[in-house]
Amino acid sequence: MLNSFTRFSALAVIVMGVSAAQAAALSANSETISSKALSIEKAYSQDMKTESNTMSYSSTLKMREELRMGAGISVGGQLGSVGINAEFNFEDENSVMAGFGTGPGYNSISLAWKHAFEGDYIAPYFTAGYSRWYNSRGHSDAWKDSDILDRVLTSDEKATGRFGTNFVNGSFGIQYNQLSGTFYGFSAYAEIVAMYEITRSQLIPSGTVGTLYYF
Repeated sequence: MLNSFTRFSALAVIVMGVSAAQAAALSANSETISSKALSIEKAYSQDMKTESNTMSYSSTLKMREELRMGAGISVGGQLGSVGINAEFNFEDENSVMAGFGTGPGYNSISLAWKHAFEGDYIAPYFTAGYSRWYNSRGHSDAWKDSDILDRVLTSDEKATGRFGTNFVNGSFGIQYNQLSGTFYGFSAYAEIVAMYEITRSQLIPSGTVGTLYYF
C-alpha cells in the first residue's frame, strides 16, 4: 500500500512539473509573439512616417509625371463665379482639364488643353479651351450681377433670362506646386484669361484663382 502511494506521489509530482513547464513555455511564447507584433507595428509606422517625410519631386514636371490626376476649385474666369475642376496629365507637360461652374443666373461647363513649363515650386503654364454659360430655365434677371453676361447677352435673352453663350478661351498663369513633405501634390494658381464670345464677337478679359490637388 505504501509503495503504491509513493508511486502515485511521484507521478503527481512529474505531472505537475510538466504542466508548470508547459505553462511557462506558453507564457514565454505569448510574450515573444506580442513583442514581435509590437516590433512589426512600430517598424511599419516608422516606414510610413519616413516615406511621408521624404516624398519629394525635383521639379513640377516630375510631379506631373508621377501624379496623373488633379481636382480642385476655382473662382472667376472660364467657369464664372465658382467652379470645380478636374485635370488629367497624359504627359508631364500636357494635360486635359474639364470643369463645371455656376454663378448668378447661370451654370457653366468648360474643356481645355493645358501646357505646363518646367519649374521648381513655381512654374508657368498656358491653356486653350472652350466654355459655355447657360440658363435653360429662364425667368430670372440674376444675370445682372454678372458683368460678362451683361456685355454679351442680347436684349431678348436679357428679357427672358434664357440663354446659352459660347466662349473660346486662352489663359496664361503661374502655379505653385508643393513638391515635398506631407502636403506634396497641393497647388495654387492665378491666371489672366481672354474670353472670346463666338456669336457676338466680343473679347472679354478676366482672371482666375484656384487650387488643385494632384494624386
